[in-house]
Amino acid sequence: MKVYSWNDVLTAAPIGPSAITIGGFDGMHLGHQALFDAVFGWKKRAAASFGLANDSGSAASFGLANILTGAVTFKRPAGALMNPRYPGDLFTEKMKLEYFEKRGFDFCIMIDFSQDFSKIEGRNFLDQLRKFCPAQFLAAGSDFRCGHNLDTGVAELSDYATQNGLELKVLDDVKLFGKRVSSSLIRGAVLDGDFALAKSLLGCPYRLDCSPFEWSASSSDSSLSLIANGRTTQVLPKAGRHPVRVVFAGKESSAFLCAEGQFLRLEFPLGQKDFSTIQEIEFL
Repeated sequence: MKVYSWNDVLTAAPIGPSAITIGGFDGMHLGHQALFDAVFGWKKRAAASFGLANDSGSAASFGLANILTGAVTFKRPAGALMNPRYPGDLFTEKMKLEYFEKRGFDFCIMIDFSQDFSKIEGRNFLDQLRKFCPAQFLAAGSDFRCGHNLDTGVAELSDYATQNGLELKVLDDVKLFGKRVSSSLIRGAVLDGDFALAKSLLGCPYRLDCSPFEWSASSSDSSLSLIANGRTTQVLPKAGRHPVRVVFAGKESSAFLCAEGQFLRLEFPLGQKDFSTIQEIEFL
């Protein structure tokens, strides 16, 4: 998977026709997954159409043989910059990129949201995107908004698509337990320590990326404790002792995570030796 910056979008050569989705994509929850499914579903249908066209000898008119799939997102959600009470991210940049690659996207445009970027009008943003990756298809959520002062919502996006020959699919909200699935709802669940709800909304357990941490060890007669040195941008649960699964390189181990603000301590049974390769902490 190729990863591009906004500067690449403005300065690099176009990469070819694409099917894309645009969003903050923090957490890759069930609502986001519906958008990704729409992108890959459209590509599959386009490929089938190309195959039929090829049989009839007019394949060139479709131009879809090498359609690319792309996700346009941000290194961190806009709330991290705009909201002083923002509690934290669900995914780190590293986790986002790993997810997109595993999902099968050909490219990701990872934008570093800034004050300067926030001043770009929505239509200009879309124009620049389509110059770089000429989008044939765009999947967007019903709450889509972009541009300076959020000037471009679904209505404006629909007009833009019509004027530019862009196929647009706006997906309805995904609901679970009578509530709209959203990153904010998942953050609330994590803050409350309700990891069963977070798992249902995400479609997988909530995880902490451990790459920002170094670990120092202390032990007692009954357990080994590891103290996390470093800070994470991810949202952390309320103070308490939470059962977790710790993912090492090539293995896993059960433990408890004791959390109090940014202070994190892992408690293992005695016998855990190598803690230098901790990759993720998965809440149970």
